[in-house]
Amino acid sequence: MGAESSSSFKSSALSDNVDWIGPSTSHRSPVKKSRMALVLFNKCVGMRISRINSKRKSRSISRDIRRSFRELISSWSSAELNAFCTEMESGWAVKELGDLANLSRPSSSILAEDLLAALNNHIATDCVVLFKGCQYLAHETILCARSGYFSALKQSTSMLQSGIHCFNFPDESVTQELFLASLHYIYSGQFPPHLSPCEKQSLECLLQRLDCVSDLEERFINFDFEKNGDCVLIFTTNTGHSLPNKKCSVVPDYEVRCSSAIIAARSSFLRSLIIRKKQLNEPLEIVIDEHLIPRIYAQVILHAIYTDRLDLSKILDGCQVSANSLNEVQAIASGRRQSTPLRHAIEIFHIAVFLNLDKLAQLCEDVLIAEMSLDTVIGLWLWSSEVGGSQYIKKQCVSFLRAEFSRICSSHLLFELDEDLLRECLSSDFVQCSEVEILEALICWGENELLKRMEEREPNLVANTTHSISRRGVRRSELNDQELKLILANLLPLVRMDYILPPFHQSLNSAYKRGLLDILPNSDLSGRKYPDSRSPDINPDAHWFDNTVPRRHSCGPRILLPYINEAKAQLRRLCGSGADVLSPFSSNENANSIEFPRLRIVNGSALEVANESLYFQIEAKVAKILRSDGLVKKAFACGCNYHSTQAIEQVVLRIMRQMNIDENSIRILFPKTVGKKGGIYAPKHYSSQPTLGFSSVWPDCGIRPSSSQSDYDNDSYEYLPDVVCLDPST
Repeated sequence: MGAESSSSFKSSALSDNVDWIGPSTSHRSPVKKSRMALVLFNKCVGMRISRINSKRKSRSISRDIRRSFRELISSWSSAELNAFCTEMESGWAVKELGDLANLSRPSSSILAEDLLAALNNHIATDCVVLFKGCQYLAHETILCARSGYFSALKQSTSMLQSGIHCFNFPDESVTQELFLASLHYIYSGQFPPHLSPCEKQSLECLLQRLDCVSDLEERFINFDFEKNGDCVLIFTTNTGHSLPNKKCSVVPDYEVRCSSAIIAARSSFLRSLIIRKKQLNEPLEIVIDEHLIPRIYAQVILHAIYTDRLDLSKILDGCQVSANSLNEVQAIASGRRQSTPLRHAIEIFHIAVFLNLDKLAQLCEDVLIAEMSLDTVIGLWLWSSEVGGSQYIKKQCVSFLRAEFSRICSSHLLFELDEDLLRECLSSDFVQCSEVEILEALICWGENELLKRMEEREPNLVANTTHSISRRGVRRSELNDQELKLILANLLPLVRMDYILPPFHQSLNSAYKRGLLDILPNSDLSGRKYPDSRSPDINPDAHWFDNTVPRRHSCGPRILLPYINEAKAQLRRLCGSGADVLSPFSSNENANSIEFPRLRIVNGSALEVANESLYFQIEAKVAKILRSDGLVKKAFACGCNYHSTQAIEQVVLRIMRQMNIDENSIRILFPKTVGKKGGIYAPKHYSSQPTLGFSSVWPDCGIRPSSSQSDYDNDSYEYLPDVVCLDPST
């Protein structure tokens, strides 16, 4: 179990030698230089290059693209810049809502909740507490670990005929509610919520007598469960899995004592084993095959069970091996074992899923996200895509790639991405990379894929040998552009050609000359011809902000943070440094009193409705977020139908993931409009409409200045959702 069993990692083509990751210049034949020349180079030039590289990593797009965008908006009026900034800010709010949805996952029970559940449901109880002649089932180890009184009383208490200890409560003059409240605090470390201030004061005095005043996790950290535990975990490799004719050395078993009550409360898998052994009066000994759970993780897992903390320093195989994250993922991919946090977290994640330790699994996911970098993201994505991998980590990998795509375009990591992952990344509006860089990266990726195919078909033509994979002898003119176009057939449509800066970039012209791109028609999405003054080919910047210009693509410009900053800076220059750069578009009073239509969550299939109260619960949570979340109001500020719809979808996704409901069951229905008679223009596709309202669909969303409509307005389109269906059949 763990990283070693991962088929994607084993089949990865990464070599054991990591030197190939270096730039191509490092593989050239060394040039002899004098010692003095090297010293001068390192002193005078090396520092400058390092600074340039560090600054380049901090920029999401190049300086040339920034300069081209500044030239694009230099002639815009303040109203046009205001509209553009408002829409971009609205789109960025949608991105943040999407990030919140991707970070959402089902909540896992914490230590206090599991212990309280064990007390209330009498799970694996092994002692009783006597109070006013009544017996209350409890757990001896928990009482002794939390209370100094019960720990001292354990030495002198007698055992019942059933073989369990019987503890007398020290003060029977208190009420039963206060007695139960003391047990609640012992197990959870928190006061019951229904207590009055007077009762809390009485409970504090009672807890002083019980010597139970410290924090729950802190007391468990300092308590010696191995000495006071009643259950023995036996880790063994001698389980008969080895071949009968193969001689192997017998590895001594490793035994560790633990509390049966706590591990039964935290793990449903271990709980069933412990309850069965108690029912059969068998010794509490659990034999664990080390092929499933290695002994080196025993203390880490038990510590996480007791404290809800993941401490990798408790691994039994000694000190950690110092290695960078790149060597780490390559070690996993090539099957080599290497003691590093990334591999340990993957191993422990599989163990946690096997033992039904949800909190520990989420702690491992947090470690993997913290270790995510350009060097490790592909290995993590391959692992998370497997059966048994973490879908939560997979979402974080895609989000990371979108945020760092500009750096990926100029690194070796580009050639490790497969087509499906590229499509998933580039289909987003929030890829932090310019369109021309995306185009250049896709062509470079496609040429690399074409070379791979040429090597497989005719290796001698590529490298003059059947074994070498060197590609220095291949020229771009020797590549088949038609085959390259077929390789990129599903990727090049994701490039938003009308938003390439500068509009007639040499890379774009080169792609047209090579036949990789088809010439776009001089018509909009509905097939209507553009007049010359409105064609993006003649006036390539009109569609950036002009709402009367229909789109040739179903998507608008990507929401890039550098674009927002540059537009704001230009708007400040026009309005004055002290002026508010955003007009009432995004800060009007109506935006704070948006009245959203009530979402109706229904079951859209003929199957039996599981729990109707669940649907009402989803409705209430979605409606609360839509009315109170500032990001939702910000997403609705520009009046763009596309952003508003996306904002609602991300809110619903967040709720579904938090409640652990299959998100594929969501189906959003759109009511039809009656056309332009209502004065509403809300196209289904992405559209910049900062000056157009849709108050009949979303009342009081914001007041917009009136503007004349273009003759290109479509007559009827679908509107924002007012019904969200849970359809298990989809």
